[in-house]
Amino acid sequence: MAYIAPKDFSQDEGLIQEVMRVMGGDLDLSWMKDHPHPIAARPRQAERGLTLDDINDDPFYGPDAIPEIVRHNFSMAPRGAILPEGLPSLGYRVNRKSDVWADSAAALFEESKSRRWAPARDIAWDALDTTSLSPDEDRAIHQICTGLISIHLVAADVPSRWVWLMNQEFHEIKYWLCAQMFDTSRLAEAFRKRALYGHGSLGKDSRELGELLKIVIDSESYPLASASMNLALFSLVQGLGRHYEYLASNPADTTLGTRLVQDTTRSIAYGVDHIASLVRARPVEAEVINEHLDLVDNGVIGFLGSRELLEPLILLSGGFEPVAALYRRTTAEYFERCAAAGLGARAERSPLPGFLELLGDEETR
Repeated sequence: MAYIAPKDFSQDEGLIQEVMRVMGGDLDLSWMKDHPHPIAARPRQAERGLTLDDINDDPFYGPDAIPEIVRHNFSMAPRGAILPEGLPSLGYRVNRKSDVWADSAAALFEESKSRRWAPARDIAWDALDTTSLSPDEDRAIHQICTGLISIHLVAADVPSRWVWLMNQEFHEIKYWLCAQMFDTSRLAEAFRKRALYGHGSLGKDSRELGELLKIVIDSESYPLASASMNLALFSLVQGLGRHYEYLASNPADTTLGTRLVQDTTRSIAYGVDHIASLVRARPVEAEVINEHLDLVDNGVIGFLGSRELLEPLILLSGGFEPVAALYRRTTAEYFERCAAAGLGARAERSPLPGFLELLGDEETR
């Protein structure tokens, strides 16, 4: 049922009388007299323009004014505005700063806007008309694209599940999550167009990938969702993007790989900063996140071992060894990011190293 306001404003005699007095020239101007704290915000670097960090310099409006637990504002009022009595609550559920905060979020939001691109125009699609890919290699590309489409559609859903639950005081994080949704939806668009260009087709969905994505989207808290997607899932995607770019035989695929890495790297940077900030503020959360990542890593193994990913990668890479090297390199980088985020040595508890050992064992192949 939709929210019902406490008054029928069309029948509110007090409101109508106030409107008539104002229209008659009886101006109260209390909103003007009760002026908020003024600042002189200016761009620190003219070529970049006025950024969020520029307007956050003043402590009255900046994030330093946010308490660890927000109890004073559950309305839509922006941070720093005067809060009159009787503002309605929007029912925010995420009201603890350390659950969401990363100092880098504002800069990542600005970067996302400055590096925006349009798949329709910025990919040299006609380069695919003269590509040297064999029919089997082309089908392998379509299969990889199918998985990337699924990943990025879910990666757009994850922030959308949480952004509306976050207190309005955390607007930099909400801005960033909206940019993240745009970045991931654009990548889903781009790889769908790659799969279908010319006489293209989509490949086969992966049950194992579906299980991994379900673990990510079903995370029970925002910190768990952030660690799952930004640290674990996007470390894998970034590795795939680099490999995709390395294997590219035409300008279209080169650009797609470059853009995939570029856009994914921003999410990884936020994830490391966010979880590191959370663990510094509340060290007990490190074990909670590690326990959840144990489940995520198991899902990652399922996807890495799925025929829908492994076989097309082997076909495109010219054998198994380059794929195994990709898996090892990507996993090592993921563990390094977890350590930087304050989660300790994940390699000592994750199931991923055992899986990688199997890949290096000739008797198991």
